[in-house]
Amino acid sequence: MLIIFAALLGGGIFLAQRILYARWWDKGVSVTLQFEREMVRAGESVKLSEIVENYKKLPLSSLKVKFQCSRYLVFADCQNGMVTDRYYRNDLFTIMPYQRITRTHQITCPRRGYFGIEGIDLVGADLFFSEELTAERESSAFLYVAPKILSKQGLAPAFRKINGEIAAKRYELEDAFTLRGIRDYEPYDEMKRINWKATAKTNELKVNERDYTTISSVRIFMNLKDTSILKSQELVEMSICICASLVQEFLYQGIVVSIFANGTDCVTGESLCMEGMNGPACLDTVYKALARLDLESQMPVFGDCLGRKLFEENSLYTVFISHDRHEDYMELIRRYQKRAGDGFAIICPVEDASENRPVTGLEDKIIYLCEDRG
Repeated sequence: MLIIFAALLGGGIFLAQRILYARWWDKGVSVTLQFEREMVRAGESVKLSEIVENYKKLPLSSLKVKFQCSRYLVFADCQNGMVTDRYYRNDLFTIMPYQRITRTHQITCPRRGYFGIEGIDLVGADLFFSEELTAERESSAFLYVAPKILSKQGLAPAFRKINGEIAAKRYELEDAFTLRGIRDYEPYDEMKRINWKATAKTNELKVNERDYTTISSVRIFMNLKDTSILKSQELVEMSICICASLVQEFLYQGIVVSIFANGTDCVTGESLCMEGMNGPACLDTVYKALARLDLESQMPVFGDCLGRKLFEENSLYTVFISHDRHEDYMELIRRYQKRAGDGFAIICPVEDASENRPVTGLEDKIIYLCEDRG
């Protein structure tokens, strides 16, 4: 009789805890994933905090926290992870009532991109591990990995040519707020420039002479479409690194920069278009936009995407960046040269100097930069 009673009692306890866990196991359970910083540079490391909290009286002897992210986020601790097309993480916790557990993961970011962890799966069990219980939690952990900034030594040929031509092409505009002096009236002067007070004093027409301000602006056009048979994503990525490096240098020099590319934003799905950026304060915005460029989606032809924008303004200095030298692309630049003149440069990243073959009609405009392997 005692054995039967013990069996019934044990069965009752087992059934009660099973019902209790089935209904309440995930109540008060929260999981938070949070990157230490919003943005890092390609090649740098960052910490990911995994915070698990149990705000109830029911203990959890087994709680598996599963999430997935890009395989380009490399975890230092690989014991609880698996890499296929993505990185799959499975961490096991035992958490008592009203307890918080924090684990910190060291992650290396070898390449540019915009990476997120958008969902978390929870797998729990009752006290006797008789069944698996599942739940989901949302996550808003996102990380920008900005392009690598190339060394000034590697970019020296481009900087020398571009800075020299920009200096020669600088144009002047009158500054409406600065008066340089007063001079005699000339037939080509406008009536609004006449200084009537000085004219009354001298009985001769006098005009205000304004000072001049020097304004420099640069447009950067990136062609990220790779039409070659042997695709080279490394050189396409280098094009983006070159763009980031040039923009950083230009903005520090006080040059107004606009960027256009036929690559699409992985969040908005639109082609990159950033105009009128001025000053180093714009750099974070530029880095984030370049980080979100998606090279795996279908990319439009450069001329179809940006041809109209290219020919809208001919007075600004223009920099073309592309490792692809498809004839249609080069012909578009020749057409631009006929219409806009010589105020442009072409930067072409290559793997080695042997690829520095001339391009007909553009020999003095093209700058070959070897891949930075440092």
